[in-house]
Amino acid sequence: MDILEERGGGLRHGLRSVCALSVAPHLRVLRLVGFCRALPPAPGRALAAAQRAYHVFALFATSTYVLLQLIYAYQERSNMDKLSQVMFVMLCHVTCVAKQVAFHVDAARIDRLILGLEEPLLNQTAGARGALLAGCARGAARLLRTYSGCAVATCVLWIVFPILYKVQGIPFEFPFWTGFNYNHNLVFGVVLLYSFYTTNLVAIGNTTMDAFMATILDQCKTQLRIMRMNFETLPERAVAACAASGRDYDAALHALFVDCLLHYNKVTEMCLVLHDVFAVPLLVQFGVGGWILCMAAYKIVSLSVLSIEFASTTLFIICILIELFIFCYYGNEVTAESERVTQSLYSMDWRRARLPFRRSLVLVMERAKRPLRPTAGRIIPLSLDTYVTILKSSYSFYAMLRQTK
Repeated sequence: MDILEERGGGLRHGLRSVCALSVAPHLRVLRLVGFCRALPPAPGRALAAAQRAYHVFALFATSTYVLLQLIYAYQERSNMDKLSQVMFVMLCHVTCVAKQVAFHVDAARIDRLILGLEEPLLNQTAGARGALLAGCARGAARLLRTYSGCAVATCVLWIVFPILYKVQGIPFEFPFWTGFNYNHNLVFGVVLLYSFYTTNLVAIGNTTMDAFMATILDQCKTQLRIMRMNFETLPERAVAACAASGRDYDAALHALFVDCLLHYNKVTEMCLVLHDVFAVPLLVQFGVGGWILCMAAYKIVSLSVLSIEFASTTLFIICILIELFIFCYYGNEVTAESERVTQSLYSMDWRRARLPFRRSLVLVMERAKRPLRPTAGRIIPLSLDTYVTILKSSYSFYAMLRQTK
């Protein structure tokens, strides 16, 4: 049922292949929140203009909220409790704006990346290969639902405790600058709705952009695994092709080998495009990830364990941990699969092949010795070691702040 629903969503976006369907839910959500233009573009000038205006409005809303948080942080720079309350949210919103700008600036390249998922070589659905692609699509949908659901639940809790404080008559201060007094119930309600809308916009958009990038990395990993299967069974498939078409064995072997090389090039290109488009946002994400966790931890230790604010901050920390983990995990998986390509090339039954094919095989093996290594801004490798390093760094930052309190 999930695959059928995803297929329906994919058709509405003009995506029909199994590989492209893995990103169809992400595109649908990003279009609704105004973080990514639709595929295909809206028909007619009026709808296209409205679409562009909606994108500009979404970027303006998130950027303005970050600016208001920055002003508040500057005003409360001497109060560490208030500063920590605004900093961990503001830094998260900064990373969202960076990704949002990348989606706007490189929209054409992202479109080509998505349409490139329709390539026949990337959609080999026979047997185990089709099962791998279907599993990738299901995993992408589950990741999006779980990750975004956790973020939305956090924002819902963030709107609950201000209301409870207001009902109980306890003074509450929003962690962003407004420039006016909002003690009046009507004004308080307007500010509360503005905060709820903006935080939800960032939560849904940011988690969906993260899940989109993680899904592309997962597709690279899956395609590398399929390509390894093709390399390992190359002679057997050449024999089957000869029996089916009556072609010469060497000609069939050469044709299948060329298809494998083209497949390898497409996977490499997909990984490079993802890296080039999101190099800066990922660098920002990993650059401030430790500080976000540090500020959130500093804030949560001062809260009551049974309070709603404690629950919301806990969910926020879980979201940040998921955000960093999915990039590191899938990046690590891409590198691991890429490093196994040489082993798969050697594992095939190459002894029956002629000398020219063996020479070509050696050249490809030399190329495969340089595995794909996704990085954040060509500096920080997306690996599990990086994830552990960030956790250690965030704890070191937290310990330093606690000592200087």
